Amino acid sequence: MKQADLSISNEAEDDGSRQNDAPRRNGDYDDIRYNLLSDRTFLDIHGCTSRLAHYHGIDCKLSGSVYVVSEIEGALPLIHGVSGCAFHQRLSPRKLYSPVYTMACTNLVEEDIIYGGEEKLRHGIYDVYNRYRPKLIVVLPTCISGLMGEDVHSIIRDVKDDIPCNLVFVPSEGFAHRDHDSIDSIMQYVATSWKNTSQQFDFRGCGQVDMLASLAEQLMEEQDVIENSVNLESNGRYTYGFNLELQEVGRILGQMGVSINAVLPTTTVERIRQAPAAQLNIARSRTDKWAAYMRDEFGTDQIKKWPHNSGIEGTARFLQDVGSRLGLDGEAEAVIDVEKKRAAKDLAKIRRTLSGHSFAILSQNLIFNPHRMKVYLNDLMLPIKYICIDSLVLNRLKVSQETRDMMMKNMYGIFDEMTPGFQVLIDPSAEELHKVSKEVDYVLGEFITSPIHEKVSEIPVLDMSLLCNLLYRTSFSVIVELGRHLVQKINKPQINDRRLIVSRLKYNSPYYPMLDDPRISSSIGMWHGIWRATSSGGC
Repeated sequence: MKQADLSISNEAEDDGSRQNDAPRRNGDYDDIRYNLLSDRTFLDIHGCTSRLAHYHGIDCKLSGSVYVVSEIEGALPLIHGVSGCAFHQRLSPRKLYSPVYTMACTNLVEEDIIYGGEEKLRHGIYDVYNRYRPKLIVVLPTCISGLMGEDVHSIIRDVKDDIPCNLVFVPSEGFAHRDHDSIDSIMQYVATSWKNTSQQFDFRGCGQVDMLASLAEQLMEEQDVIENSVNLESNGRYTYGFNLELQEVGRILGQMGVSINAVLPTTTVERIRQAPAAQLNIARSRTDKWAAYMRDEFGTDQIKKWPHNSGIEGTARFLQDVGSRLGLDGEAEAVIDVEKKRAAKDLAKIRRTLSGHSFAILSQNLIFNPHRMKVYLNDLMLPIKYICIDSLVLNRLKVSQETRDMMMKNMYGIFDEMTPGFQVLIDPSAEELHKVSKEVDYVLGEFITSPIHEKVSEIPVLDMSLLCNLLYRTSFSVIVELGRHLVQKINKPQINDRRLIVSRLKYNSPYYPMLDDPRISSSIGMWHGIWRATSSGGC
């Protein structure tokens, strides 16, 4: 049989297991810190490198699909496109320090683009199986193979009886991404989801969403349902707090009498096939396309994890809802009560330390979750004087004024339900930020705000990038870890007269971390103009 021309790693004998090896360290919190250190080491900037790479670098829909494949034991991606696509997608924003070592590509060249690459894909599937003997081959088309109109479904149907492994096709072409108009719809969905848990939304074009949906549609099979069992969706083993959440949720559910059937997508091919054996799917609020398919096809009930299900009370309510869906109200209530008391005991000393200081929150998060403030105010009991939110990124993405007004209205509505005493500043000026910094003891920065703010205020910002994303986890422990992390930051001597090089650079504020250079600004403006005109986007 003719060998396909494959672009494969130099480590040709690698069986793919390296890409599924999670970092091993003593203790969950050490594992979280190790992940952050790995990201910092790779790009040598700061802890938000994966977000920066997602926004400004590895931003193809294919990236999300490849990442999900790398989470599945025994699975291997086959990129149907040019070698450059496969090369760049070895790195995922979710695990920059751990490339996908084993990745195959049909390596389309000019002749294939003119005359068609379907035979090359056919031979590529055979060759990947003969080389690696995977349990699952996931065929991922690229922009060029999609534009060529390659009939990938027919190729898979033709070869599936000859290949003793599973084959799955995912619509991963970059141009199949959501168009620019959907950004406004997404922001409307985000704002509505803060208050309305019945909100439904088709999160089109996300590689992870489409990959999970394809697994449900093409791999899962009818099963006998296991009573009081659940499938738990996760962002993956390489994201902060994965082990911490899984261990805690597994323990709490186990005490309630509930077993975990599968953690999706971080599991084996066989577990994915048997996912319909679960009685209930626990899905995240934006990625439940797979769960909706299982509901319609297999009758599997589902429950969503919403933004308001964060913090001690939010987590407790969500776990109680899970118990209720399974008819275990009494068992759930007893277990959750014990967990809340344990968390309160651990937080008592942390609260006493934090209560002696004043704080300001500085956020440049695209979809700032106002429910996170409940964690700071109600769980950690921080004396917060100011909440400063930079929404310039919404301007850059051309979110409509109507949508922005709705976001502000819903956000203020949630803030009104909280403990009064803090002031909210939207898009504060440099002078306002400087004034805020002088009126508080500490400024808590999230994601990518620290260098700009330190340049303006000359006051260090406590970087909360490490744990702020953990607040979306279904966990009581992450709240305690967040408090401990903050106490450590406060107890560490602060050097108020430091002059970091990264803080002395002149940044383009709307496009941070880009420098304020007319050549860079022109390039960014041209790129976003093309993006808005051609309906392409991020992964």
